[in-house]
Amino acid sequence: MRFLFPGFLAALGFLAIPIIVHLFNFVRYKKIHFSNVHFLKEVKEQTQSRSRLKHLLILAARLLAVLFLVFAFAQPYIPIKNSIVKEGSKAVSIYIDNSFSMESIGKNGTLLDEAKKDALDVLKSFSSTDKFQLLTNDFSGKHQHWVNKKIFSEMLDEVKISPAVRSFQEIIDRQKDMFESTPDPTQLSYIFSDFQKGDFNLVGLKPDTNVSYQLVPLSGNKVPNVYIDSCWFNTPARQFNQPEVLEVRLINTGDQDAENIPIKLQLNGEQRAVSSTSIKARGNVTIPLSFTHKESGLVNGQVQITDYPISYDNTYYFSYEVKKKIKLLIINQEDENSYLNKLFLTDNLFEVTQATTKNIDYGSFNHYDLLIASNLDELSSGLSDQLKQAIENGLNVLVFPGTKIQMEEYNAFLRTFSVSLMPLDTAMVSVSKIDYKHPLYKDVFDVSKMKNAVINLPQVNKHYPLSTHNQGNQEILINLSNNDDFLVQFSYGKGNLFFCASPLTDGYSNFQRHAIFVPTLYRIALSGNTGDPIFYTIGHSRAIVLNSSRLPEDPVFHIQSLDGKSDFIAQTSSSGFGFMINADKQIKEAGNYFIKGNAGDTLKGVSFNYNRTESRSDFYTSNELESGATELHLNNLKIIDKGVKNMAAALLQISKGTQLWKWCVIFALLCLTAEIAIIRWMKG
Repeated sequence: MRFLFPGFLAALGFLAIPIIVHLFNFVRYKKIHFSNVHFLKEVKEQTQSRSRLKHLLILAARLLAVLFLVFAFAQPYIPIKNSIVKEGSKAVSIYIDNSFSMESIGKNGTLLDEAKKDALDVLKSFSSTDKFQLLTNDFSGKHQHWVNKKIFSEMLDEVKISPAVRSFQEIIDRQKDMFESTPDPTQLSYIFSDFQKGDFNLVGLKPDTNVSYQLVPLSGNKVPNVYIDSCWFNTPARQFNQPEVLEVRLINTGDQDAENIPIKLQLNGEQRAVSSTSIKARGNVTIPLSFTHKESGLVNGQVQITDYPISYDNTYYFSYEVKKKIKLLIINQEDENSYLNKLFLTDNLFEVTQATTKNIDYGSFNHYDLLIASNLDELSSGLSDQLKQAIENGLNVLVFPGTKIQMEEYNAFLRTFSVSLMPLDTAMVSVSKIDYKHPLYKDVFDVSKMKNAVINLPQVNKHYPLSTHNQGNQEILINLSNNDDFLVQFSYGKGNLFFCASPLTDGYSNFQRHAIFVPTLYRIALSGNTGDPIFYTIGHSRAIVLNSSRLPEDPVFHIQSLDGKSDFIAQTSSSGFGFMINADKQIKEAGNYFIKGNAGDTLKGVSFNYNRTESRSDFYTSNELESGATELHLNNLKIIDKGVKNMAAALLQISKGTQLWKWCVIFALLCLTAEIAIIRWMKG
């Protein structure tokens, strides 16, 4: 037991007063004369014994009354383990989880309302000299200040449900920045949340050791939920008038099977596919939705299911562009390559521009979907730098080396991709392996029929062996029998480099005459400029790239919702060949959006979805949090189980320990009452 104000213990000296009164009782006795005192002597002896007991009991009651009264002023408490109560002003940061999951119904309304009410109880347990910070998932600038009780209450009333989601470490880091700005000796953090396991992982958590953290788990009614987790295309590019398959993954968080869940696909407001499915309890399923693109241009899509009562995750938005023409730039050393011309010039799908190393317009690179360096002997530093920058900004580049290459220039270019060329190998080898699972070859070959078949693969007479230094950024598409790589894809930035180990000419290989040549280059061309995601997640910082040199020098971009009700100026910065748009803090609602230029022309379509971590109904209990904090030695993390006591009382106990002064007042009053009872009713 400790005392909050130990100075009052000096008043224990007043215990001497009842002792002095007891020892020096100055009551005068009257003398009464009796003729026979034989019987009075016996009565006197009995009365003195009772009187002595009575006085001792009165003395004890008075001493205890004074003792408990002094203790009440000194305010004794039983401190919480590893908790030290300090005097002086306190800095208190209160985090309110306002994510979608806090809309669940708890004991007293929604969990958000319950958290706000409990936060007010926290406010009442501190003095007016303390200062407070309110923190929510929005990380709003107005919450980055210390405020008093009144302003905090006003800000608390404004807290609404938000699509933003924050990790435990992000919350602690944000609070740490605020605590570093104040010299207050006591720094306290209160975290009100339902503690979803996806967001509040204790493993790897690094809390500030100078701060005392109080975690307040809020539990609501557990509701089963079926939601759309994601959607994607397995093929690299969308083609006009070609069949497509959109894969949609659904997840069931409930403990019972979900039967006959309807699924609808809409493209540009038109329903294009319908399906239904059943999902096992705690399971997931992937549904293919097939359709054909009837027109080219921008496509705004959405997948919908029907599931209640949680509905914010029943729709998934996506957008992409279907190009009627694929634009190619072929850079030749001097003469044009006849094999490339036969493949691309005879197909109306492709719009081909030819150039040589002497007349390249570097500024036009971002107009194309694929750039092909055809049998170049030299890679000047200027061309090399422009190619690397183009790849980094999202362009795909296909390189066929020349027959008489400048090895140093090529290796200077390839060093960026952690690869280098070795001297020409003139030994004849054959292709031994093709990665049929790669998206470039998906649905090109019937793999099931090729397992036991004898396949005629290309022959390679001369090639430049590749020495790779980082296998994490490469995918081998075609491999040779001597284990050398023939065609490799290197990812870099937002784009890809496709590199062939042999020149595209007779005498070096028959790749250009083989059946595999057409689908390989055709798919590489179609995969050009497909680095843009078909959707973004609200709350995840990922810039939107606009690769266009046709924009004015100082463009102003607007982001407009599909219905036109939301329109705001985007935060923009220039980068490389285009502009970077960061709409992370501006987009608040899921949906399809347009990016428009100065003249109101549509430049791009983008889609935003709510973070699906809020759809998972896995939450930490108080016991799990407590045991996790103990196992990980997070000693300054305390868990408040609201089911045990009133919120205000629980928070007061955490900040000051178990208070005993009220009990001291009660015991003092009981002692005084006992003294009165002894004086009045005890004979002697």
